[in-house]
Amino acid sequence: MGEEERRKPAYDLPRDGASVKSAVKPAEREEHMVKNEARQGLDREKMREVGRVLGFFSAYSELRTGWASYHAEYDADALCDAKVLSDPKRLLRSKEAPDPHVIYLKEDDCHALYTEGWKEGHSQGVQAYETGDLELIGQIARLAGQIAPFYTTYTTAENDARDCQVVGEARTHFITNWRETGGDRRKHKGV
Repeated sequence: MGEEERRKPAYDLPRDGASVKSAVKPAEREEHMVKNEARQGLDREKMREVGRVLGFFSAYSELRTGWASYHAEYDADALCDAKVLSDPKRLLRSKEAPDPHVIYLKEDDCHALYTEGWKEGHSQGVQAYETGDLELIGQIARLAGQIAPFYTTYTTAENDARDCQVVGEARTHFITNWRETGGDRRKHKGV
């Protein structure tokens, strides 16, 4: 073992004066950073998908009833409120696994991603309403079932179908596809 290798510390010590016990090995830190980057990527995608679902619901319901069930600016303000989001820097500091029910994004990023998804979902809602495209309705329903706990406090296929204002065959298709995701958290009688 050379002189340089003996002087090299086994741990990188924190610069803020924390104890040696709290020091993290470089390999552990790198693994932690990779996990956090992956988590932030998932949170970015999730916020974009929430915008897409609610944009779709808004366009479809507005065309069907003349009244929009969701509004981009109000929903983005509620979902991207600093009290709802958690600072992505917390991911870098935390040694525990990140909370799966918390979204780690900056407010500006959250608004931009939500708005991007909203615009896409809104145009898809118009297209689905005008063409009666059941496949597109099913695609949005599956997406809504996967991410439901992040945009609503009530998590049922029927409630989302009502918010979207789908009726008839489109409603049946919506509910069937939504339930394929396992998003329905209600307890079923006899199960």
